[in-house]
Amino acid sequence: MSLNQLLFGMSQFGSSAVVAWRPSRKGLEIILLPKTRLFQLEEPEERVFEGPRHCTDEEFRRIYEFLGVQPTEIRLDFPIGGGANGLAHEDVESVMSRYSIGFARFRTVFLIDVVGFSKYSPEEQANHLSTLKFSLSLAEATLHQKGLPVEMGRSTTGDGYYVWNLQTGIEEDISLFVLMSLFSLYYKSLQREMSDKMPLPELRMAISGGSHYVFYEPSPKYVARHEYIVGDVTINVARLIGKARTDQILVGDCSNTTEGSDVWTAHRYVMAANKVLDGFRTLKVFGDEVEEIRFYLTGPKDEARFRNQKIKIVDKHGFEHICYNAKVNTHMKSATSIFAGLQHQDLRSSMKG
Repeated sequence: MSLNQLLFGMSQFGSSAVVAWRPSRKGLEIILLPKTRLFQLEEPEERVFEGPRHCTDEEFRRIYEFLGVQPTEIRLDFPIGGGANGLAHEDVESVMSRYSIGFARFRTVFLIDVVGFSKYSPEEQANHLSTLKFSLSLAEATLHQKGLPVEMGRSTTGDGYYVWNLQTGIEEDISLFVLMSLFSLYYKSLQREMSDKMPLPELRMAISGGSHYVFYEPSPKYVARHEYIVGDVTINVARLIGKARTDQILVGDCSNTTEGSDVWTAHRYVMAANKVLDGFRTLKVFGDEVEEIRFYLTGPKDEARFRNQKIKIVDKHGFEHICYNAKVNTHMKSATSIFAGLQHQDLRSSMKG
């Protein structure tokens, strides 16, 4: 029996999570806890949710003492830690993480929503979602060609997709802003190309950053791992999209403080993304060539400059969310322009509804 199959049985079909593991003389020790109990913990030890599941002896002791549980020993007929017939720590961690619940303090996520999705036929819906997926894949491949740090994760909402970077960090968050910009360019270009054959619907999008939990879907077979996320950031973008208009892009007023005193705001992410987007001039898009692509936050014009204006929206539960209206403008060398998002003057109300 493989380690994965063994854990699948011990986790009771994934109802319990692996909180920590460490090698032992005869195999390894693990700490398992029912997920329902895991989420009821008050002020848990940081290592209960954060970091790899492979712990030092001291971390392992602190965790099982905090949880008030005894570790379970798994005896193996092969050594842990490598060797000719052994299993490397990295390989064990890869298996253990499939049965764990993680926590990320900050990650950017964007949400794509097809406007009026339920009004389309099943055939049209399938075509629309596949076109979204194709445009996302094109954008990801374009970032890979530039060597940017992006490994796209996504999950469907039924009428769109949550999209995030499986890698975490400042550069990885910036790459997600770039990914969304290029996705907008590819999708709008396809929309123009297919307007007479099978018209593509309008979209609305929201991007923000925040904390969330990470989990996986256990399987008795060692198949490709699919990551799922849920938390403040997914709730926030969902609330924003609920108030977004057709073709609108909303950017949550998020602040990443995980870098200590070096705070990353939505405005700072946008400026950093534009520096990266400068490297995509001359990008070929369906026979045309990009001259300039810009992601920017909108606002009223004060004298000779534009001011980014914060917008307050109130969701259906009465909670307030602060965001910005945004646009992605692409100018092609053929003198055509491709625009995504609404201009500030198109916003006729304060969006407080």
